[in-house]
Amino acid sequence: MVMIVVWSELAGDFGGIVLFLVWLVIPLLYVVTLGRRYVRQSRENAEAAVWARDEVCQIREEQREGSHDGDVGE
Repeated sequence: MVMIVVWSELAGDFGGIVLFLVWLVIPLLYVVTLGRRYVRQSRENAEAAVWARDEVCQIREEQREGSHDGDVGE
């Protein structure tokens, strides 16, 4: 008899339990989704920064080599 009462109470609260679980799961999914998006954007930005740094270093090297070539000819 006690088991039936407990089960009926749980069945009556089933909607509340589902809502509570959804309330727990949705923020977690949201954080995971945002985290993945942040990691992807960070990786893309880091790759762009490395590419820009390499371009600047290459231009500076070319400028240094050009200034040394001018010094040799004088």
